[in-house]
Amino acid sequence: MRHVYECSVRFDDLDAFGHVNNVTFAEYLQEARVDFAHRQLTTSGETPHEGSVVVHQSIDYLAPVPFRTEPLHVEVWVTRVGTTSFEVAYEVKDESTLFARATGVLVAFDVRSNTPRPVSPAEREVLERFHEPPT
Repeated sequence: MRHVYECSVRFDDLDAFGHVNNVTFAEYLQEARVDFAHRQLTTSGETPHEGSVVVHQSIDYLAPVPFRTEPLHVEVWVTRVGTTSFEVAYEVKDESTLFARATGVLVAFDVRSNTPRPVSPAEREVLERFHEPPT
């Protein structure tokens, strides 16, 4: 299963060529990742998602994104769950075009002690629901 985040293209996302700037794609991934964490990893009645930090991210740009009023779809899913880290994959697309693929490694993080921590059982359960093997 994939989490889908609809992301608007803002006028200031564009570069001098009228396309979404490459750095902005990292912001789109972050918005999708935060939306995933808030909607999926934090549920009412449970302890809020402690947090995670990005330790690696890689983006392959496949097609330019011009200014548009229709939102982009940023899909995020999990490709591996470890003891203290997990890996995610992303696709930035619309109905007809795949604009970018990306991957990332996140480490579960205890914000109070400022140290890595194990992925909790509740987090692992959610992450495994969104697991797809890497391609």
